[in-house]
Amino acid sequence: MATQTGTPLRFGIIGTGGMGSAHAREIAARDDARVVAACDINEAAIDRLLERVPALKGGDVARFTDVAALANSGRCDAVVIATPHTQHDEHIRLCLDAGLHVLCEKPMATTAAGARASMEAAERNGKVLAIAYQRHGNPLYRRAHEVVQQGELGDIRLVTVLIAQDCLDIFRDPSRTWRADPALSGGGHFMDTGSHINDMMLYVSGLAPEQVFAQMDNYGTLVDVITALSIRFTNGACGTFAATSLSHEDWREEFSFYGSEGVLNIRDGHLSLHKKGQDTRILRGSGRERRPVANFIQTIRGEVTEPQAGPVYGLRVAQISEAAYKSSHSGQSERVG
Repeated sequence: MATQTGTPLRFGIIGTGGMGSAHAREIAARDDARVVAACDINEAAIDRLLERVPALKGGDVARFTDVAALANSGRCDAVVIATPHTQHDEHIRLCLDAGLHVLCEKPMATTAAGARASMEAAERNGKVLAIAYQRHGNPLYRRAHEVVQQGELGDIRLVTVLIAQDCLDIFRDPSRTWRADPALSGGGHFMDTGSHINDMMLYVSGLAPEQVFAQMDNYGTLVDVITALSIRFTNGACGTFAATSLSHEDWREEFSFYGSEGVLNIRDGHLSLHKKGQDTRILRGSGRERRPVANFIQTIRGEVTEPQAGPVYGLRVAQISEAAYKSSHSGQSERVG
């Protein structure tokens, strides 16, 4: 899996919108990697990428409008996939089977079957598959994960999660953004921002989902903009997850993990641990933030053994998401796939 450390890794950017451009900018700023190819079905989007990332202008960046053509061009060692959600697992497998390492934007897949197929392709081809869930590299969330893994909470019995945003406009008009088109997005606010929050619920707690009951509302759009979930985990713990894009606050993100020995809260960027009869402890993360691109390159070069957000997290999130949408239509609790 390791690549020669003296040779810059050659990256292709697949999907050259906002997130593709952000990743390209990080890669272009490094000495050990460079962007050599860009792919988008819209040629104008590639032009905008080159405008957003001046370091790429005038360089030898090959242009493609077909993912297979880029993957099989022989120009790249790795790709960043930042296409619409429902296309991710197909593009992941195509690139892995072409012998490329893959860093994919969230969600890795919109179905559990798609996630498992991508995991199998990574294993079969011996390539790195990682997800650009940035909170895995955030010191605060890493500390929260460590607290749970070290047994400070005992057995987790209940998890409560809230994500509230003022972002309804993103999901109103499918002629302006693919996020409002369920055929491309796979869902609305819950599939979008909710993917990050589901991931952190699972990463910090170490739990795996078993069953989901969901209620969702579209409020006149084609996709969900309000979601309420009840989750049963495989260890018997319960969870609640609430999401809205109709908030009057720009952003509110809250997690509580209730265990047999204590409760861990994450509120507005602060982490606290409560135990009966003891003073509340305010905890802080340590070390520097590890960005997804940097960690991905380290994994390819063998400097770390595995990516910080590996494909198992993509599978767990897909399990919850798929069961939630199924439940919202059936009106019944659904087991994960």
